[in-house]
Order: sequence, then structure tokens, then C-alpha cells
Amino acid sequence: MTRFSSKILFIFFLISFPVYLSAQANLKLGTRFGENWFLGLSVGPTFFSGDLNTNRFLPQSGDWRVGGTFTFGRQLSHVFALRGQVFYGGLAGKKATKQDGTPVNLRFNSMVVDGNVNTMINFSNLIGGFNPKRAFFVYGTLGVGAVYWQTTQYDLMTDVVVPNPASSGSVTAVFPVGVGAYYSIANKVNLGLEYSFRTAATDLLDGIAEGFKLDMYSLLSFTITLNLNKATRKKPDVVDYKKEGPIILNLPKCDPVPPMKSDMGMEKLPPPPSIVPNNLDKFYLFKVQIFAFAKRIYSPETIRKRYHIPMPVSREYSDGLYRFTVGSTESIDEARTIRQRMVEAGVSDAFIVGYTRDGERTSLRDLN
Repeated sequence: MTRFSSKILFIFFLISFPVYLSAQANLKLGTRFGENWFLGLSVGPTFFSGDLNTNRFLPQSGDWRVGGTFTFGRQLSHVFALRGQVFYGGLAGKKATKQDGTPVNLRFNSMVVDGNVNTMINFSNLIGGFNPKRAFFVYGTLGVGAVYWQTTQYDLMTDVVVPNPASSGSVTAVFPVGVGAYYSIANKVNLGLEYSFRTAATDLLDGIAEGFKLDMYSLLSFTITLNLNKATRKKPDVVDYKKEGPIILNLPKCDPVPPMKSDMGMEKLPPPPSIVPNNLDKFYLFKVQIFAFAKRIYSPETIRKRYHIPMPVSREYSDGLYRFTVGSTESIDEARTIRQRMVEAGVSDAFIVGYTRDGERTSLRDLN
């Protein structure tokens, strides 16, 4: 196996390895093939580095051109994405003499088209971990592809066209590497800046083969990316109270009665122990409980609007549960009236709870 072939296999390994690692993490985004895709466009100046421009990363005066890319890809995880990319642009360069003073007197213009597949590695999420509130990201890319180019050479003094081996067009392998940064707007549109340099497996991009074994061209581009159907953090489903009544998510393991699964995948709150006190006078306050959750995922106003509760809703926390109640009265008869209004509104499992001045909270379900 030649050294060149070994380099190609090594680059393919680098690309495929993170893709393999990220397969399980794909569940954090969308799980279906049609999800997590994106499209992107970029445009910016191109620079050439080779025999007719010995500067590695900067063009000589007047030797920069314009290029751009069209990108499509899929987010495999919060760290890795796989991109397909098409580049189109121009290249230019010139050289009057060699370092030893030997005259060269050549300049060139070239049209370049390449297509490549590359892995995009999100360094921000790789190093800092996934953070849904993060909006600015730094990343790197590494890929492999093929490039087609057609070069026209000119005599620098007379501007006469000079025949060259690439004047009719040629194709070879290309290896793009890049770094970039972008700002994500509402997880839908990314605006960024990317610098990539592409090493071609040839010394003839400029039509002359002398000192440089591999020619390179670079693109400094402004990018815009549109995320298509990119999944966001999934919110827990809430069962319609008209069908299920009071519900609870993620019941603690210590609950005395195993929860019953509903058709919606929710867990129904087991009835609390019913206690009928001998003396209602020990309770100084009565409320009507309508819902309870194990996690603080809803505000009282959200519950009121979502379930059309016709009065203010309050939230309290005790024994590992966030309980939502309505009403606050010293009269048990008024509490019964409030509970009846909830039943008529569709919350059929609403029940009365009593509070003592010592902080004791007791279900008065049997008094409903």
C-alpha cells in the first residue's frame, strides 16, 4: 500500500469513527431519519497556495477570488454532524522570479469545483457538555472528496496565454479541514464564520509543478444554516383532565399503591387515605386539590389556562409532590361548593383538603 493510499484510509477512519460513536446519542435529538437535517450556504474570498503563490495562507495583492459552498447534512448528536458539501470558486496567483532570481513570469486563473463529505465536531458541546441555553458554538471539520479544476496560464509580462497541463480540466482527491464559529438563533438559523483550507492531491492547480508537492486553496466564508425539523427538548405530555382527572408524573417509589398506567403513558395518582375527622373545628382552612406532580414543570397559571380552571390556581410542595389547589376558605360548605364547580368543569377527581394551625394537611375526600 502506498503512503498516499494510507493517508486516504486514515482520513476515512477519522471521519467514520465519530459517526460510530455518536449513534447512541442520536436519541437526544430526533429519532427518525427525516429529522435533524440542515441546509447551509456560504460565500467569501478564496486564496491559493502553491508554486505561483508561495504564501501559505494569504494571497498576494490582487490574487484573491470569490467562492462559496452549498452544504446539507444531518446532526447525529449534540457533538457530531455529517455534512455533504459542494464548493465552487475561482483561484488566482502569480510569480515573477524564483528565490534564486530565476525568472518565472507567470500568472494563472483557475475555476474550481469540489464535492466532499466531512465530519463537523462541535467543540463547545464536546468540552463543555450539552447546554440547551448555549447559543454560541465553536467547531472543526475534517473531510475527503474530489476536486475538478481548469486552469489558464498567462505570461506575466505580455499577458499571452501559456499552454499548461490543466488547461483542459483535471480531477483529483481533495482533503478539506476547517474551523468555524456560529451563533444559533432560536435553534433554527445559524449565522457564522468558517475558515477552511483544502489540500489537493496534485501540484497542478496552478498549471505548474515545481516546488510544492501539494497545492492548497482556502475559503474564508460567512455562513448561514437553516435547521430543518430539528428536535427540541420534549416536554412531558399532559393528559386532558376531562378524561383522566388528577394525574402525577414519575411517582416516587415509596408510594403505597402501585400507579395505574393510562393509555397516554401517564401515571395516575393513587387516592390518598381518606380521613373523616371527628371534629372539623380543628381545621382552620380548606382547599380543593385538583392535580399533583412529582416534578416542578408547570406553573399555576399554565395549569389554569390549559385546563380552563375558572378561578385562580395555587401550587404548594410537600412530601415530594407539587400540589395544585383552588379556593381557600374557612367554611367546609364553601369548600364543597368550590369542589362541585371543579367537577362541573371536568375535574371529576377533585377533593377537599383541610389544614390545621399546626401545619397538618389532611385529605377530606369522604366529605366531598
